[in-house]
Amino acid sequence: MESKGKERVVLIVNADDAVGEAVALRLAQPGAQLALVGADAGRLDRLASRLAEKGVAVIALVTGAVDPGEIRHAVARVMARYGRIDILVQNESVLTAKPLQEISDADVGAALGAGLAGPFHYLREVVPAMRERGFGRVVNISDIRYLGLAASANVAAARAGLFGLTRALALESARDGVTVSTVVMGDLDNDATPAAEREKLAAGIPVKRLGTPADVANAVGFLAADSSKYVTGQTLFVCGGKSAYFSMSI
Repeated sequence: MESKGKERVVLIVNADDAVGEAVALRLAQPGAQLALVGADAGRLDRLASRLAEKGVAVIALVTGAVDPGEIRHAVARVMARYGRIDILVQNESVLTAKPLQEISDADVGAALGAGLAGPFHYLREVVPAMRERGFGRVVNISDIRYLGLAASANVAAARAGLFGLTRALALESARDGVTVSTVVMGDLDNDATPAAEREKLAAGIPVKRLGTPADVANAVGFLAADSSKYVTGQTLFVCGGKSAYFSMSI
């Protein structure tokens, strides 16, 4: 994320996991000012301390809510501190996939709330001011289940909704210097996953390895850069080529 002498204010939603941390570290360039949102106060504080050691201005806001009022309050706190938001990165919320017959009413609400309504409310609070200023970068992070994998109907519905929302907002905002795109993650390495399962997953990926949070963060950094002004409404897969197996990998 080159700043061209300008200090960029970055809001990262769901910064309290490995991908969120990697994105924060990737965007923590000289002059950047970061606001971190997440539900895990301890993890946010540790990340904020690491960023502060690098000389980056940072605030941590502890909230995992998708309530419009709480999101409005979080954005207002960032605006009060920094005066604007130049870059919005919405890391994916963790959603548990289930077969259709096992999906409860609560499961439907949770998936659509965290995976679609929450991002929508952040976009509604942040993007209009970006358009007024004539600059903005929005990167929504999703995962490959948006293509419609078996036993993941609730997650696929939320992720596919975010895909459509991203493209619609990109078209609305393009003439105002605001770009909106999606990074779609494939299978990432995770120490919590048994070694045998990790090997099986890697064998099914064309590059024969699992991805890392840094792989995702590098893609976010490209889309968030000042120089990426001609890239909007796009879906950038970070999946080791796995999406090429699908007929609808757009």
